[in-house]
Amino acid sequence: MRSKGRQNMRRYHIRPTKEMRPFGIAFSILYIVVACVFVVIGVTQVIPSGAGLFGVLWTGMALCFAVFGIYNLVRTLRSKDGSGLYGVEIVDESASPSAGGSTEQRLQELRSLYDRSLITEEEYEEKRREILKEL
Repeated sequence: MRSKGRQNMRRYHIRPTKEMRPFGIAFSILYIVVACVFVVIGVTQVIPSGAGLFGVLWTGMALCFAVFGIYNLVRTLRSKDGSGLYGVEIVDESASPSAGGSTEQRLQELRSLYDRSLITEEEYEEKRREILKEL
């Protein structure tokens, strides 16, 4: 059962447009190249210089960045719409009248919001009309 505060909650996912796909691919490749350069620096310079644990951490983190870049690039190239890891999806869980309870309950809650000055009079009247229109 949902709490009252979450009934009107919306979930958002960010998805770039198809026009942004080439930029996403280019930046993923650049990200991979830079991360690989840091892996090479870690293996050839930092670890041999006796940096010990720091060198291992440096190289491990750079390797993780490279793997993430490859993962992002593969997801972008495989997606049909160019969305990659991100997407915009708005799910309005309050859209159905049953989500907020009966009309009477919804009007009472709306009035409560107005009485506590959490919404303006215009917002109150607009939402009230919407609720009554659903009858």
